[in-house]
Amino acid sequence: MYAMDFAQVGANILSKIESRGMTQQNLADALGISKQVMNKIIKGSKAINVNELAKIASIIGTTTDELLTVTGEPVSADSMSFMGSVTDDETLEKIELMRSAIDEIHMLEELLHA
Repeated sequence: MYAMDFAQVGANILSKIESRGMTQQNLADALGISKQVMNKIIKGSKAINVNELAKIASIIGTTTDELLTVTGEPVSADSMSFMGSVTDDETLEKIELMRSAIDEIHMLEELLHA
């Protein structure tokens, strides 16, 4: 299952850098950003795009899938911290449709690289 918010991704990044003996400052330097921006990414208060996520994964020697995977308690679909609380059924359906499309894209990418 993939993460539903940036806080989960940030926690995964932190876990990976700590397991590799890196610091947030090391990663920030490698990315060419400040430690303050890196800290916002780790806390989930700064949105990152797929290119940034891929660069982070490459630097810390992991995959984007590992950074997106929920490792603990999964985050519910209606608690997307960067958007606030989503309660509208139509919006929740659109979010679920996007998640399904992303999962299908990941599956196709895996088939292409197999």
